[in-house]
Amino acid sequence: MYGSIELGGTKIRCGIFDDGGKLLTEDRIKTADPYDNVEEIVEFFKDSDIKSIGIGAFGPIDVDKNSKTYGHVLATPKRLWRNFDLLGELKKKLDLPMGLTTDVGASGIGEYELGAAKDKTSSLYLTIGTGIGGSYIQNGKLLEGYSHPEMGHFELPKEDDDDFEGVCDYHKNCFEGLCSGPAIEKRAGEKGENLDISDPAFAITAKYIAKGLYTYTAILRPHIIIIGGGVCNKEGMIDKIREEFDKIKGDYLVLPDSKEYIVFPELGNEAGLIGGYVLAKEIARE
Repeated sequence: MYGSIELGGTKIRCGIFDDGGKLLTEDRIKTADPYDNVEEIVEFFKDSDIKSIGIGAFGPIDVDKNSKTYGHVLATPKRLWRNFDLLGELKKKLDLPMGLTTDVGASGIGEYELGAAKDKTSSLYLTIGTGIGGSYIQNGKLLEGYSHPEMGHFELPKEDDDDFEGVCDYHKNCFEGLCSGPAIEKRAGEKGENLDISDPAFAITAKYIAKGLYTYTAILRPHIIIIGGGVCNKEGMIDKIREEFDKIKGDYLVLPDSKEYIVFPELGNEAGLIGGYVLAKEIARE
């Protein structure tokens, strides 16, 4: 059996999977004080017969195994969790092999192995909601270097007639600053969920998202792009994104039809927990 932890900003999901990937039992914990949360996680796993644990955590986190702060949560907006040694505290209480990545890394792993990208060599996974995060996998390996990618924080060229100032506190007009849920709300003066898809805020957001996807495509050339999150889940939004993407790419890049290339996750909200299971199996084999 294998353990999986999906550490989110508001809740923590813990699961135990059998060798074949069937979820046997799970628990949900409210994200609060990190030391209290670790005790609750340990209580869930301590009497189980799991071989290892895979963890997908909100970031930023230190994923460099050669770093002195490997396994720490870094400059997160959640103050109690800043510089918290997540992996170290868990290993004090649970003597098991553990693998750690970001929440979007775990979701990307889940979709790559058992979801929308299961028959692909490479895949890009993005979630576009309150913030924007993503992960890229090639030949079964997550792209990581000095740290994990920050796929929501590259600068996007704005439309000439757009005087909107993005909502990112760090970069203003980055991908997240222009395309996240809070950006749509600031543009329209109303939460996106309360707006009709015909609202101009969705039209320009779809154009910017398409610019972002084309940038990823030109650099990484993934076999498939998987997009989720509240912004993309708005009915009709993915069609707008595909339409804008087709306009940008023109005939230069040879790609599949955008309906096959830009798709929703197959595993939905289970991608992260399933990705943790896949990561746990990999760690157990090392």
